[in-house]
Amino acid sequence: MTTAGLVLAIVLLESSHISIPGLEQKIHTLINSERQTRKINPLAPDEQLSKIARAHSQDMANRGFFDHVNPDGKSPRDRVRLAGYNCPKIVGENIFQNNLYSRVQIRGDLKTYYWNSLDEMATSTVQGWMSSPGHRQNILQREYSKTGIGVAIPDDGKIYITQLFCG
Repeated sequence: MTTAGLVLAIVLLESSHISIPGLEQKIHTLINSERQTRKINPLAPDEQLSKIARAHSQDMANRGFFDHVNPDGKSPRDRVRLAGYNCPKIVGENIFQNNLYSRVQIRGDLKTYYWNSLDEMATSTVQGWMSSPGHRQNILQREYSKTGIGVAIPDDGKIYITQLFCG
């Protein structure tokens, strides 16, 4: 292995410190902070909703799409219903695509990745949603009482994040 290959391998290993459950939890905490700042009840975490959200994030990563409706035509409500989950009134969904790194510097055969921290990834996700009227509306919807967040990270360094809401 060349020196550049060794350095690249070491730099790539540094990204493995990202904890998917930790990222999901941090996003959940930031979402509830946005709600509490506006005197809206916090969303209760729901593991079954998180499993459904993770499955959608993984599906987007596996099949290379980024949409609320999957290539089979299934919407968030369809996916929730097919999983046997009952949302009595309304279902909502936010999706976001983030990245493990902010940039790559290439010098000859050497690639240096500038990795985002878990806090940077969670913060940029929630800020992205809060800057989008539809996503913001979901986050601040008073009728929602439960949420599930699911993250998938394929080998290309992208991060697929799905948040389901139930009310």
